Amino acid sequence: MIILIAFLLIVASILLLFVFLTFAFLAIDVFLDLPFVGARSQHVETIIKFAQIKKGESVVDLGSGDGRLLIAAAKKDAKAIGYEINPFLVVLTQVHASLKGLAENIKVRKESLWKADLKVADVIFVYAKRKTMQKFEDFVYKNAKKGTRIIVNTNPFPNKKPIKFENGIFLYKV
Repeated sequence: MIILIAFLLIVASILLLFVFLTFAFLAIDVFLDLPFVGARSQHVETIIKFAQIKKGESVVDLGSGDGRLLIAAAKKDAKAIGYEINPFLVVLTQVHASLKGLAENIKVRKESLWKADLKVADVIFVYAKRKTMQKFEDFVYKNAKKGTRIIVNTNPFPNKKPIKFENGIFLYKV
């Protein structure tokens, strides 16, 4: 009986620690330029449609969150590269990629998206708060190669005209 109670206390402690860490990471996200907000499935469909990913292309997701866009890109045979500073979301992406058999096509770098190598990207995914979109616009247009397709979710670039927009998704080209 004492062993059972000890076991249950250990399990409960682990669960509470997991819940605490999850909320701590989410609370920190609120203060970042790029908080985690999972893309809705209808947005994912539009983003992938706009991206027109071809087999073997490289896709970079700036702030890849739980990896749902990386997984969708990898399903199109892309080399998907995510930049995510939240270690919980990096692990979550890696687990999902492994479970879906896509780990070989998905790499998540636990580092600032501002260090992203955009020269390798054929497609770039961007989501940010409205107040930081100018910073993202400058960063992408300064560092991406000519011809790169940029798909922006929700908040458009302030000084560039999109080629196409639908369902809150905006397509640009460098």
